Amino acid sequence: MSGHAVLELIRRLGRREMGLFRTHRTHPALYARARRFFGNWASAVAAAGIDYRVAVHRARQQSIRTRRRRRRERVWQRGAGPPLRPV
Repeated sequence: MSGHAVLELIRRLGRREMGLFRTHRTHPALYARARRFFGNWASAVAAAGIDYRVAVHRARQQSIRTRRRRRRERVWQRGAGPPLRPV
């Protein structure tokens, strides 16, 4: 995979709803190749024309949502049921 192909794939992944969240886990070969070509992931993302700070912020927000959802699911599985809302 060429440097140009790496950048194009990073751009395409960055346009997804999830953004670049967990790219190191979902696309490990891309992550490794990007680091080899550009020295680190942040430089590769910047070279792809994506604001790295914005990408990190989106990834953190997605991580928080995922953790909250999983926590709720664990509580519900224990039989607590969904939380009741005050009327």
